[in-house]
Amino acid sequence: MRLIYLCLLLSIPVFLQAQPGWVKGYIVTNSLDTLYGKIYYSTPAQRSVKILFKEDGYDDKIKYRPFTIKGFFVKDQYFVSRIYDIHPSLSYGLGVFMEVKNEGESPVKVLEYWNTDKIMGFTQTFLVKSGGKSYEINPLRFKKTVASFFSDYKDLQEDILNGKYKRKDLLSIVKRYNTWRNKKKNK
Repeated sequence: MRLIYLCLLLSIPVFLQAQPGWVKGYIVTNSLDTLYGKIYYSTPAQRSVKILFKEDGYDDKIKYRPFTIKGFFVKDQYFVSRIYDIHPSLSYGLGVFMEVKNEGESPVKVLEYWNTDKIMGFTQTFLVKSGGKSYEINPLRFKKTVASFFSDYKDLQEDILNGKYKRKDLLSIVKRYNTWRNKKKNK
């Protein structure tokens, strides 16, 4: 019985931390202005399709959907508007907010999108080369899909195929690639 109480007490901070609410943040408008205020930090599924924003000094709540703004920053997370293709044969896609997982100007970005099929939620991870299209990582074929994406860096590709890197190492893989690409560019 004491173990049950201990587990309940330990889960309270996690539960409280995950509660939706207004937190400091900012949005980047399509004209590249930065507006500071508070963003309603809701569930990952909600954050991927809309946000509520109150600019500092104002009480009005404004709802933003993808592509009505460039992106937003909240709780050390930056989200950008992106097209999420529903099916490769379609010429259009669904606009969503994707979280940028690596910082700075980089040749390759890692983006995550919280998707839901109305029954359960799941994260989809994408690699994006600067100026290029999103490339979804297949978690069941991680080695093959990621090694293929980085085919221009043969040493990294070999390390991925030989099992030096796992799915949890994706940001390290991208960091190594970006460092290599930047050195090559600056020569």
